[in-house]
Amino acid sequence: MENYGLEWPYPVSWLVLGSILYLFFLVLHTRKLFRSTIPSEAWKLTVLRGVCALLLLLLVARPFVDHFDADPRSARVVSLIDFSGSMNRKDPGNDNSRIEQVRPFFDLGRKDSWINQSRSRYRSVERLGFSGDEIFPVRSSSWTKPESGASTLIGDALIHILEQKDVSPPSAVVLFSDGRNNSGKSPLQVGEKFREIGLPIHVVGVGESSEFGNLSISFLDLPDYALAKEEITFRAQVKNEFDHKVKTTARLYMDEKEIDSLSITLAADTNQTISFPPVTPEVGGFYTFRVAIDPPNGDFDPSDDVDAQIIEVRPPEIFSALYISNQINQLYPFLKRSLAHDRFQLSSLIRLGPETFHVRGENIPTNGYPEDADFWMEYDVVLADAACLDELNSTLLKSLKKFVENRGGGLALLGHPGKSREHLGGLMPAVETEYLMSRQNLSLLVFSDPLFTEARGVNEWKPFLPAGLPAHLITRINPAARSVVSLRSDLDRSILTLQAYGAGKSAYWGSPHDWRRALSSEDQAKEFSRFWQGVVEWLGSGTVERIKVLKSEEFGTSGESNPLRLEVLGADFQPSVDASIEANITGSEGFFKNVQLYPSGASLGTYTGNFTPHSPGSYEIVYHLTFPDGEKLQKFSYLKVREFGEEAKDTRYAEKDLRTLANLTGGTFLPVNQLNDSWDPPLSDSLPVISQRTQLADGWTFFLFLFLAAGLEWFWRRKGGFR
Repeated sequence: MENYGLEWPYPVSWLVLGSILYLFFLVLHTRKLFRSTIPSEAWKLTVLRGVCALLLLLLVARPFVDHFDADPRSARVVSLIDFSGSMNRKDPGNDNSRIEQVRPFFDLGRKDSWINQSRSRYRSVERLGFSGDEIFPVRSSSWTKPESGASTLIGDALIHILEQKDVSPPSAVVLFSDGRNNSGKSPLQVGEKFREIGLPIHVVGVGESSEFGNLSISFLDLPDYALAKEEITFRAQVKNEFDHKVKTTARLYMDEKEIDSLSITLAADTNQTISFPPVTPEVGGFYTFRVAIDPPNGDFDPSDDVDAQIIEVRPPEIFSALYISNQINQLYPFLKRSLAHDRFQLSSLIRLGPETFHVRGENIPTNGYPEDADFWMEYDVVLADAACLDELNSTLLKSLKKFVENRGGGLALLGHPGKSREHLGGLMPAVETEYLMSRQNLSLLVFSDPLFTEARGVNEWKPFLPAGLPAHLITRINPAARSVVSLRSDLDRSILTLQAYGAGKSAYWGSPHDWRRALSSEDQAKEFSRFWQGVVEWLGSGTVERIKVLKSEEFGTSGESNPLRLEVLGADFQPSVDASIEANITGSEGFFKNVQLYPSGASLGTYTGNFTPHSPGSYEIVYHLTFPDGEKLQKFSYLKVREFGEEAKDTRYAEKDLRTLANLTGGTFLPVNQLNDSWDPPLSDSLPVISQRTQLADGWTFFLFLFLAAGLEWFWRRKGGFR
């Protein structure tokens, strides 16, 4: 701002009158010159005398210019940085997130950064940040706040500046943001208040305009486990939320190896189910299968561009069974032959004499019954002759109950029912039985549910109780038990009953001479084998996993603490409280972290920990467990992480809104890629000013021109012969 004036102490009319008189006499003098000399000489002398007169007039009038400039040393500038979740986004074609594009301008360690240069110009320059409803001074730790995914409240942050107390009003506000406001007060309504008080908001826009939408992919109906050398079919659903057609490529990975890809085209706002060719793992183990798409520009949610699942590939399923008895009986050889299939592994421990035992299998004592309480835990099913229960010590009997109740094993009791009830209590499903020795074969009826629900032709089987041989008919069972094989003529009397018990299953079979059926015919022999295979499979299918991953939510949340929870059982299948557990977590953008899990006081056997993912995507978690006895186990899991809330729904760059805010308040708008460190934002007009007067006639150049004009005029007069 400038102001012009004269330091002439008298009325201006005097200057005007004097100028008119001088001009009058100059005209008269000029007329005489034109009569006395040639025109060129007359014009030279006239112009020089006019210039001298003008310069003398300026010297007398003393004109001046007053300059009014804002005082930068009294200015308070507030820089306001958006730390909301959308600032964590990377725009297409840019390797840095939005917040990382802002950070160099606020680097206090760089001498020529914008913040340091501004602080050298103004009285104070504040660095304030906002994230959600929080407004805070910016520190070195603040730059990771966008990872928390908080919402954007630009209007609330601006009104906070106006309502600050105990500080002088700001001279300018510089806002760094992508403009995507989704909560709180309207920035434009707050901008009206800034305009009313003449306070400009200068806006640095951070982001790039692009199309907006989302393309996602997810697995459909994947199994938790599969068998080696068997096909696994992978199906996935691709969803297009763009308002136009999208072309992309879906890729299937097994661990880090790409094993297939499909090119697909999706119309606007449609879903499509895709199928990959079957995959056949050759060996067992844990494999991470991933399906991923190539995201198009404008895809706002990277968390659903990939889906992953860890599948346990098991060797061909084998049921491990143990037959234990204190005597040789005719049923055992037939059981042995029926369970000679690849899916079964039968071990046996049979007393042959006072100190002689028949042993089949590994890790079975050869000189007597075992004494180790964990002996049963290596098997899926135990087939026990009730007569041997008298010879087992109390520790083994208790651990046999735990084998069923805790480990989830299966127990089939054969022989005298009283012994089973006496030693095992409710683990024995039959409560009362009837001793029977029929004179003729008695026809039996086999119910398909639950042992043979997938078997065909069960209704055509012809099982029977052999004539002339003893059997125990079950007449009353536990409330939770059910009869599966009954007399065809009297369904209330059964020969096989079973029940779920704790985590496992138990059954009682009352016909120790069922082996006669296998000798009747070839068809009956096949039925006998299928029957006992079905019994062992059902009993062994209740095995409890020692490590269970507990998931509280389907998705984790980026920028927030996500819980890791395991349920762990020890070697005795009781809840473990002394295991050492470490989780190795790998994820997108090179993320890696080790997390220690500790026992939870709320539940025995539960271990918990936490980790904070920095960005959405799929994270693979490998749990390493070490027990006091030196045993080591591993468990694989994965977690899909995404951003939730209003902030994640729309992360587009809102340049139009930012420009409107700057124009409304009289501020300037700059894209961040055009900002340089030396940029000086204009300040408010209400800032105190510094006044500086400049006298136009005081400069040495003025006197130089006056001397030259007068000297030249004198020279030309003398040269022309004038006085």
